[in-house]
Amino acid sequence: MASIYKRDNEDGSKVWRAVVRIKGYPTVCNHFERKQEAEDWASGIEREIKLGKFKFDQHKQQHTFAELIDRYTSDGMLQHIRSADDVMHHLKYWQTRLGDFELVHITPELMSKERQYLANTPTNKGLKKSPATVNRYISSLSALFSYAIRLRWVDENPCFNLKKLKENPGRDRVLSEEETSRLLASCRQSKSPYLYCIVLISLTTGARQGEILNLEWRHVDFDNNLAYLKETKNGRPRSISLAAPVIEELKRLYQTHNPAKPLVFASKTAFGRIDIKKAWKEALKRAQIEDCRAHDMRHTFCTLAASQGASNLELATAMGHRTLGMLQRYTHLDAQVTQKFSKHISERILQGVSA
Repeated sequence: MASIYKRDNEDGSKVWRAVVRIKGYPTVCNHFERKQEAEDWASGIEREIKLGKFKFDQHKQQHTFAELIDRYTSDGMLQHIRSADDVMHHLKYWQTRLGDFELVHITPELMSKERQYLANTPTNKGLKKSPATVNRYISSLSALFSYAIRLRWVDENPCFNLKKLKENPGRDRVLSEEETSRLLASCRQSKSPYLYCIVLISLTTGARQGEILNLEWRHVDFDNNLAYLKETKNGRPRSISLAAPVIEELKRLYQTHNPAKPLVFASKTAFGRIDIKKAWKEALKRAQIEDCRAHDMRHTFCTLAASQGASNLELATAMGHRTLGMLQRYTHLDAQVTQKFSKHISERILQGVSA
């Protein structure tokens, strides 16, 4: 049977000690801040012992959630994740919620309640979190518990049976040819010396903004009109073909670039990446274009390429997607595919743009 005692700590605080004694089994005890928690825990432990499910050996060396995160990061597990910063942000949130919990007390029922709490808690801007965002938080936590299983710190993943929330369909914003012409003309007027070239590359190759901003001069091949994207979202490097107008812009930038800075679009005040958010917003405002994001340039490229008869395989290759199993066999197709569409698209979108 369970016994509940109140104990006074040296610092004056009080705790409730729960002791479970069942004939024929080792004694199990724990401490809690509230009496109700101690009683609930003792009842659960008694039930598990009688059903033969309680792990006495694990109870002797219980680990907390905070310990698990420390072990996870110190073992270098985040080094293998491209979105490590996002994952760490998620785990820091979970640590504020679960840090003091022993792992055996983090149950599927608790995680269901925690997910609901997360979904109902507004962001710093007062906005409701999207189902996709909530799913990412749970995914990071699930990966953490899968690691705990490998350490044999827990027997099961409490996130395993949580079904993903239904996510909203992705954006499908595509610029019209008239909007594209206005945008490029507006980018020409920008105070940023890079904005026009960055947007032009995105529209004619479908490259992601992050891939473009990480581009280094040593990865630009002027002889063959190619750029090598080493840092990509899916971790697979690829080459893209650069249309003549892009090569012309890059050569102009190359003539005035700082040799000590490896990035094509280097910051004037630092050696890191530039931030073009302000210049981008101003360009959109001048062009009178609403509801447009940088990522929509990829959608525009994809739509224009599809209108020229590009197959799903060609589009996936040009866009750097790995959604097709056969795609891994076409290791040298990417530059050829991009070249097939880049020239025509650049001629098409630059018709109404004066130099």
